[in-house]
Formats: sequence, structure tokens, C-alpha cells
Amino acid sequence: MKFLRLAFYVLIAQLVLSGCAGEGVEETSSSSSSEINFDAYVGRNASTRSDVTDMTFLRSGEWNAGFGVFARYNHIDGTISSLMDTEHVTWRENHWGYDHIRFWPSNGNVDFYAFAPYSPQVTMGKLPDYLADKLVDKTHSKDETYINFPSNMSPVDLVWNKQPGKTAPISPADSRKVKFKFEHALVRLGFDITANQVLEEKGAVITVDKVILYGANETSGIFLMGGYLNLNTGNWVPYDNDGIRWFYTWTPTGKVDGKDETLEEQQKKGPIYKLSAPQLDDKTSSITNKDDSYIFIIPQPKPANFKLKIFYTVQQGDLEEKVEVYKDLRKVLPEDPFGVGGKAYTFHFKLSLDPVKFNVTTDVVNWNEVKNETMPL
Repeated sequence: MKFLRLAFYVLIAQLVLSGCAGEGVEETSSSSSSEINFDAYVGRNASTRSDVTDMTFLRSGEWNAGFGVFARYNHIDGTISSLMDTEHVTWRENHWGYDHIRFWPSNGNVDFYAFAPYSPQVTMGKLPDYLADKLVDKTHSKDETYINFPSNMSPVDLVWNKQPGKTAPISPADSRKVKFKFEHALVRLGFDITANQVLEEKGAVITVDKVILYGANETSGIFLMGGYLNLNTGNWVPYDNDGIRWFYTWTPTGKVDGKDETLEEQQKKGPIYKLSAPQLDDKTSSITNKDDSYIFIIPQPKPANFKLKIFYTVQQGDLEEKVEVYKDLRKVLPEDPFGVGGKAYTFHFKLSLDPVKFNVTTDVVNWNEVKNETMPL
């Protein structure tokens, strides 16, 4: 037991700020000389997940698949009127289509704004006064292109794009479309846990019982859970209150004490996610968050508290020991890690026999990066 206590009650945490290069994907649609039609690209992760907003999801039959569009018509006299509001564009066998058909104005131009996943509740307008009054750039606060995103009610991978100043086709043969190249608006967090190979060579089996990410204490939240996204600039203005903040839990089953959390409970305190495997042994070298168990947060300042605990059991022959390891992740973060949307961060934690030392790398690759080549579906 003394060996187990000395060998396993240590944790080396290494933070690698890594990204996922996207692949450009183009879809084509039918067109006419005057009807407004759409194409879509999206920067996407190299892996596929059930909750990622990529072309596979956008073309699916889910109720919130496709994307929502706002269109603002800029008249030649300088006035602006609405042409589309939360118009739901979906994939229809071989083209992107929508129900409330709109036609190109004969003069002036149109600014298009899009977001996905689709939600009929999303509206576009000015920033609320209580937030606008606190911004240094007051002209920015008058922009009427903000959408409200309460992520605790809808923890999805939000993407957006704009296509301003578009004009009507110049001839019936002109198959001009509005092409949205979607960008990820949020920050993605994930992790993996590995063990020193010496442990496995000694026949140890490590069962990870629970991983928690939390704030000031184990039942307090970390991140601001909502804000306003400017569909013109991609900038965020987080809610200016302490409101709802989540703490996060990962277990082998996606449950705690065998119980399912209700949607209402998860919206208040945070979801319970699933680990990719229950244990580390000679056959499993790494445990991560399940493919659909990443965290997506709005860009915001570094949280005041950002702590992690891993609860696990070490089994070696007839000996068994329960272990908890703790890390203050603020000490291994750069100054402003979560300030820009489209970044994907992976925390790498290694269980080791050695004294605790911390090594940090700060390579950051933009999650929104789209390769030059395209891969038509």
C-alpha cells in the first residue's frame, strides 16, 4: 500500500493549446436569375462528433439542422429594410432551399448574416443598453447585428458568417449564390489522461471514477454561460452578471451514482459527460472525454477559479487504493487563453511516478482554419 500511495498520488499536468484544421466543403444549389440562393462551407474538426456543427450535421434531418439567415436590404437612398429574419435554410436533396422565397432587389445591395445550428428563437438587433453603456466603443454598441446566445440553455457548437454588399445577378445566365463560409464562434475544451508506462508494466490497472472541472469549490461553476455575438464582426459581449456558471463532470457512464440528471438540473449546475473508457491498462493507454463530451464556451476573460480533480482507483494484484489528484489549472494557462472564438484547447494529464513538475506549451492552431483544397460531398 505504501508503494501505491507514493507511486500514484502524483499528477503531472501538461497543457497543450492545440487546434483542429478544417476542411472546406462546398455544396451547390439550383439557381434562377432573380431568386436568392445559398451555398455553404464550414471549417470543421478532423474528427466527427454528434454535436459538432459541420456539413454532415447541416445537411441532416435534425430539427435544428441547416442554418438561419438574416438579410438587410440597403436602399440607394440610404435606408435599410429587412429582407429575411431567421429564415431557415435546409438541404433539400441536391440544393439549399427555404420556404419564404425572396428575390434580388433591382438596385441597392443586401447584407446577409447566418448562424447555425438553427433556432427559431434567435433574433438580431442592438446590444442591450445595460451592456452597451459599459462599452468604450459606443459606435460598436449601436450595431444592430447582435444575437443573444444563452449557452446554458443550448450548449451547442455555434457557427456564423456574413456576406455583405451582395447585388442581383447581372443576367439570367448568372448563377450567383450567396456563399456562407462558416466559422466557429466558441472555444472548445477537451482533455486526455495517460499513465506512465512503468505503472502498466508493473501490472497496475487504473480505473478513472470521475473527473471534475470547477471553480472556487467542487460545486461552484467556472465560465460565464452566455452573451451577445455580433454577426458583423464575430466579437462577443458576455452577460455582465454572475448568473449561471457551470461545473463539469465526466464519468465512465455519463452519470453520477447511477442517476440521470434532468435537463433542468443540468441547465442550473452543469452537464455530466462521458469518458471514452473506464480504465487505463496494458490495452488502453489513454482516456479522454467522449467524442460528444467536449465543452463549448463563449470567449471570455480567464476565470477567477479554474480547478480540476481526478478521482481514480489503483488495482495491483490484491492491493487497491482510492486516489484523488488536484490541479489549479490557472497556473498552467497563458494570460488570456479563452479570449478568441474558434480555438480548440486540449489538456493533457499524465499520472507519473516522478515528482510533480509542470511543462507548458502554447502552440495555438485556429480551429476555423480551412485548407485550400475542397472535398465535395
